[in-house]
Amino acid sequence: MKKVESLEKLKKEPKFIVTAFYPGLENKENQKALSDLFDNTINEFIKGAENNFSDVQYQDLMKESLKKFDIYNLDTEDREYICGYYEKIMDAIELESSGGVLNEWMYGFDV
Repeated sequence: MKKVESLEKLKKEPKFIVTAFYPGLENKENQKALSDLFDNTINEFIKGAENNFSDVQYQDLMKESLKKFDIYNLDTEDREYICGYYEKIMDAIELESSGGVLNEWMYGFDV
């Protein structure tokens, strides 16, 4: 249940906020929709944690959920932010590697 608790805590965090390293969303009117998309994604990962997903199942879930962000015209900084947020999700579920999923989504190839 530690994974579920960590994911629930992550879900409560504000998303796409301005920091020293992130200037905030380029297209501010998408903030609620993108935040909701993250919350829905975290809910999917919670279900995965409750069903004891394997690393490969989590990686497949990452790949499918990242596709949902593609309908938004995101700039590089927003895409990097999303990848960083997925890294937080990975930490919460104790997933050591995305299996190239994040690089594939960010750069179009697995580095």
